[in-house]
Amino acid sequence: MARSVLVADDDKDILALVATVLEEAGYQVQSAVGRETLDAIEQHRPDAILLDYQMPGMDGIHIAQTVRANAQTLAIPIIAMTAASRAPVICHQMDADGCLGKPFDIDHLVQVVNKLVHSTH
Repeated sequence: MARSVLVADDDKDILALVATVLEEAGYQVQSAVGRETLDAIEQHRPDAILLDYQMPGMDGIHIAQTVRANAQTLAIPIIAMTAASRAPVICHQMDADGCLGKPFDIDHLVQVVNKLVHSTH
């Protein structure tokens, strides 16, 4: 069965690009924005979460903190995505397992996801 990745971002172009790239790499991809991200995590239990820092309704830091506070989801790898110049600080605040600065290289995206998904299974 294909590994699953949840992509949370409010930019539809980013969602489409990431979904296409990860599906071509063999992943099953779900997408969400803001508050609906927590519901999607609860329903789908993805193997990894690609999480944007800035989204309407609920930011990536709050979502990541909620994931880490739940015993059933705390082990899911989180890959933070941000265009902010202070990406290392944001990734640390999100307790992220990986960090992607926007714009990102698609080959690097796949490498980061592969590494984190396969290291936890």
